[in-house]
Amino acid sequence: MKNLYLSFALFLGIGSLSFSAVAQSPVHKQTTSNIILNNVDNIAVTLPNVSTSGNLIVVEVTWDKQNRTLASLTDSKGNTYRQIAAETNWGTMYRSTLYYAYNISAGSTPITITANLDHKTQNLLEIYASEYSNIMSVADPLDKAKTTTGSGAAINSGSVTPTTANQLVYGIAIGESVKINAAGGYNVRSTDQDNVVEDITGASTSSQSAGFTGGGNWIAQVATFKPTLISLPIDLSVFDVKAVQDNKVELNWATASESNNDYFEIERSNDGQEWSAAGRVNGSGTTNTTVNYSFVDEHPNAGVNYYRLKQVDLDGKASISKTITVRIDEAAVSTIKAYPNPATSYLVVEGASQAITLYSTSGQRMLVRVVPDGETKTTIDLAGLPKGAYFVKAGEKSMLIYKQ
Repeated sequence: MKNLYLSFALFLGIGSLSFSAVAQSPVHKQTTSNIILNNVDNIAVTLPNVSTSGNLIVVEVTWDKQNRTLASLTDSKGNTYRQIAAETNWGTMYRSTLYYAYNISAGSTPITITANLDHKTQNLLEIYASEYSNIMSVADPLDKAKTTTGSGAAINSGSVTPTTANQLVYGIAIGESVKINAAGGYNVRSTDQDNVVEDITGASTSSQSAGFTGGGNWIAQVATFKPTLISLPIDLSVFDVKAVQDNKVELNWATASESNNDYFEIERSNDGQEWSAAGRVNGSGTTNTTVNYSFVDEHPNAGVNYYRLKQVDLDGKASISKTITVRIDEAAVSTIKAYPNPATSYLVVEGASQAITLYSTSGQRMLVRVVPDGETKTTIDLAGLPKGAYFVKAGEKSMLIYKQ
């Protein structure tokens, strides 16, 4: 443990967290479609806007000959498409399949996607394409998928349960003869050709199913995709505070791993909104072993104190921990008065009997003023101090003041 400063406090608060990585919410970028009502063996669709490299594209293809097979699915940027669901026959004559490409290459022009069948259709070939960002690209993002066929007004893809939170849930329903409508709860991305493409971006790990309404014969499909995980520079496994001797508060935390960790700044607030630095502890750079840290706050505020850790990388980037709260016995902390507060050139302190000491919020002693016997009000010259927050301490009494 690293002990750096002494302090006052009376209340014990405990919290723990781990935030080595956070999931980004998937974002829908664009959806488009195309339909050819003729006996053809290929169809192409061009996304309206230039795509972004690393994104996900989901493609659904439907045709009206059940003995035809999708021979290939390609695009103008050379991306590789993987099948989500096997080709499924449904209704009186239709066949559908679902594909995706992840971590795509984008280029500077919109992507054109082409589906080629092994033989010509009878009279229909259609394609839907959707693009999403914030989808896992370092590994295959596909998590769960399901296809359901049926007939009637209530249309549902069937349920899947994502294995992680914040996933993209993509749903599509194609009808044979009746217009398909969204049933609610999803974001509708397309109603082209009287069919529906919908999604949830940022789903929980509860059971998910894509619902629609319509009639006649239909096919409904759902697929979930894992989101991008943003790695944070530390894995903070423990963060707590505890009361120690002489009415002091000790903050303890531990990291399971660190990457380019420069230092921690301990931040304190009396309202959870406005924060100031209470101290600083050097980090351990890069390590995969557990490192324990400790800091003792010498100048807590009277009443409720909020604490959090600001972790700063070697390149200056920062991340903030969760907040933990400690209540300080007001009578034990401060029965002195100091004014004006904020101060400018001087400070008057009442209630000090021996010596008055001013500390910076990092714990550095800035000046000491001896109180003459019998003096009830002591004036301190602040002209030599820079603007900022300071702690005024007289014996076991302390309060926070600001110099403008």
